[in-house]
Amino acid sequence: MQSNLQAMIWLLAILKGIGYGLFLGLVSFGPTFFQLIQVGIQGGKSAGLRMAIGIFLSDLTVALACFFGLARIFTAPWFQLGFSAFATLGILFLGVKGFIQRYKNFLTSMNKPIKPNTNLLHGFIVNLLNPFVLLLWVGILGALSVGQNPNEVPYAILVEMLSILMTVFFLDMGKVYLSDWIGKKLNYRIYYFINRYVGLILIAIGIYYAYHFATLLIDAIGDTGFFQGKGPQP
Repeated sequence: MQSNLQAMIWLLAILKGIGYGLFLGLVSFGPTFFQLIQVGIQGGKSAGLRMAIGIFLSDLTVALACFFGLARIFTAPWFQLGFSAFATLGILFLGVKGFIQRYKNFLTSMNKPIKPNTNLLHGFIVNLLNPFVLLLWVGILGALSVGQNPNEVPYAILVEMLSILMTVFFLDMGKVYLSDWIGKKLNYRIYYFINRYVGLILIAIGIYYAYHFATLLIDAIGDTGFFQGKGPQP
């Protein structure tokens, strides 16, 4: 009877994780979404899948860090301020680079062989450049912990988080195959304008990150306890 109950809890954790993952995968439109589509169109399935693996490993790193006790650091005001500044500069750099690239330079970059580790590292870093990924996994961990008794089934929450990650990963692979199919029907000139369009979107996201950083900075200036980790006071 006890073993059946435990198996049911495990199964429920997996099903809940798949549900969360489907929701996140279908409504997530951060910088990694546009970069993944772009890489899938330009580099084909192999480059896109490597980037999807990099995104997965990035999410896995953050999820495990939150699970094993670093969630408090990720939500600390001083960390959020510094990380938001870093993310703003990183995303703006990628966006401006893609938007201002000349067509001749674009053709040169298209004909260069892609190193296997390049797209994997690209996916890992771009995903980490989103400061809301950290807050997302902190929130997910909090939501999954509600009503859970860790003494009943050890690491049931971890299984649920891994189910979310795997579901999002499979959805990203679907985006890659779709992008590769679209890419085969387009020429280099259209690739170029897609590249500029994605760059413009990343610039817009970077501006939003800058707004987020400015909000945190204003809170820091107005709150003497900010850099001691106390956060804004009501």
